[in-house]
Amino acid sequence: MATEGSAAMASGPAEGDLPLAAALAGGAVLPPLRLSMHVYAEDPARRFAILDGVRVREGESLEGGLQVLEIRRDGLRLAWNGRVLWVPR
Repeated sequence: MATEGSAAMASGPAEGDLPLAAALAGGAVLPPLRLSMHVYAEDPARRFAILDGVRVREGESLEGGLQVLEIRRDGLRLAWNGRVLWVPR
C-alpha cells in the first residue's frame, strides 16, 4: 500500500540513474527515443507513456532492449544494457 512518503519518493530520478542526455553524451548507442506523451496517475494501472509512437506501461519492453521500469511524475525510468536511464518528461 502506498503511503504519503512513498508517493513523494515517486518523482525525479532514483539515485544511480543515468540521465538520458549523459548517456548520449557518453557515446551510448541507444535505440530511437522520442517521448511524445507521458501520463502519470497515483494508480499505477492508469500510467502510460508513448515512446516512438508506441504506448507503453510500467514493466513493458520496447525494441532495442529497453524496458519501462517506472513512470514517475516527471519522467521515466528505463532499463537498458544493465543500466537505468532517466528520461525527463
